[in-house]
Amino acid sequence: MKLKVNKTNKTCTISGLTSTEVDVILGIVDTANRRCFREQEDSGEWYSNDDFVLSLTDEQRQALSKIGEEIQQIYNS
Repeated sequence: MKLKVNKTNKTCTISGLTSTEVDVILGIVDTANRRCFREQEDSGEWYSNDDFVLSLTDEQRQALSKIGEEIQQIYNS
C-alpha cells in the first residue's frame, strides 16, 4: 500500500490495494455510516452510540490486519 499526499491540493491517494483490501475498507466505512454516528452531541462531537459490528471472512480479516499494519507504518514514519 502506498499513500501519496499532495500538500498543494490537500488530497491523498492510496494505491496498491487488492480488491479484498478495498472491499474491507468499503465495508467498514459503509457499516459505520449506516449504523453509527446518528446524533451529534451538544459538544459538537459524534459518538457511535452503538457497538461497531461487522462480519468479515477470514480473507477479509487478514486484509484488514495488513491494512492496519501498513497504516501504522505510515503514522510512525
